[in-house]
Amino acid sequence: MHHKFIFIFLLLITHLIAQDNLVEFGIKTTAFSYTERDDNDQILNTEESTFFQVGGVYGSIDLKFESYDKPDYHVDYYLDLYTSIEYGNTDYTGSALFNSQGYGSLTSRTFNHFYEFQSNIKRVITSKEHTHFILLGLGYKEWQRKLSSKQIENYNFVFAHIGIGGNINIYQNYLLGLEMSTYLAFNPSMEADFVSASGQGLHESFKLGTTYGYRVGVPFTIPIDKRLSFKTKLEYEFESIGKSNKILVPNFPNTGDSFSFLEPKSQQKNWHLYAGLLFTF
Repeated sequence: MHHKFIFIFLLLITHLIAQDNLVEFGIKTTAFSYTERDDNDQILNTEESTFFQVGGVYGSIDLKFESYDKPDYHVDYYLDLYTSIEYGNTDYTGSALFNSQGYGSLTSRTFNHFYEFQSNIKRVITSKEHTHFILLGLGYKEWQRKLSSKQIENYNFVFAHIGIGGNINIYQNYLLGLEMSTYLAFNPSMEADFVSASGQGLHESFKLGTTYGYRVGVPFTIPIDKRLSFKTKLEYEFESIGKSNKILVPNFPNTGDSFSFLEPKSQQKNWHLYAGLLFTF
């Protein structure tokens, strides 16, 4: 599915050449921080990374479909499409499964894949010195973490979100901005594949609890020429995932007893750094 979105994205770039639209693409890195906790708020496991461990690419297209002028400002409406893909390793600290050892008893390296797609309607108001916007849309997020060759988890959900922001011309079209958005997930889930030491396989789908998040970003844009700019942004993201339902699995792992599984509540507190080029066509 990810390759289809990339293909559509590239087709849109080709179609939008010489049109009155915006295209942005570049690299993205993430300092990742994830924590799972039990019902007593005790830490069960964490995933941590620096900016240099997790990274990838991002791209967006703003396709203008309506505009008009007012005496003191100009208004544009866009269909805004955004996607990002990141890969990388995080440092896992957790609890040894099945032997009741506490947090810190197990450390390892996790390989991760992060994917996001958004489709938004965006209203932009531009005056002489500043620009501000509001957007509404839907999106999809996916996070797959490969804890080992025998344990893979895939978190995914569709979300609705709203965002506001703007920028100000601080010097000769150098733009400094502030962006804020919040999102709420629909039917979040986690698919888990696990193989026990005895070789018994398990695949379960967990219904996650209430999942929501917010982002705060500070973009900075430097003009190169009339239609090309360099843009960078530092963004903080918070995400909260509620505890899942409990699943009872008989005779796992080949003990003759039933074993119950659930996905505990968790939070992400991530820093994203973007650097790319912004084209106006």
